[in-house]
Order: sequence, then C-alpha cells, then structure tokens
Amino acid sequence: MGENELASVDLKHFCQAVSPNDEPCYNPATVRCTTCGRWFCNTHAEDEEWHSCALPPGEEGGEA
Repeated sequence: MGENELASVDLKHFCQAVSPNDEPCYNPATVRCTTCGRWFCNTHAEDEEWHSCALPPGEEGGEA
C-alpha cells in the first residue's frame, strides 16, 4: 500500500456491505458510496451486489 492510500483508510469505519446471504464484512472501509453514504472495503466498493442502494425497492438483502 502506498503512503497516500494508507492515509486515506479511516479505521473508524468498517465495511457496511450487505451480502445476498446477510453475511457481514469486517474489513476496514476505504471507500464511501456517493449514493447511499455507506462505507465499503476495496473488495465491495465496486460490486453493486453488496450495496443496499443497488437493491430493488423493498429488498434489504439476505433471505426473506
């Protein structure tokens, strides 16, 4: 990790990804979604499947 990347990591936030199976992610968050304002790790930041703002209306992720 470069020095600038390390400085951008906010250790007060953890990934707030919503998995299809309701599995939490405990990785440090590095990216904030401009749509929903939630924090995501590098892995989930670009994967729309893990963003609650990308789910159809009325869906919250996980099993019904």
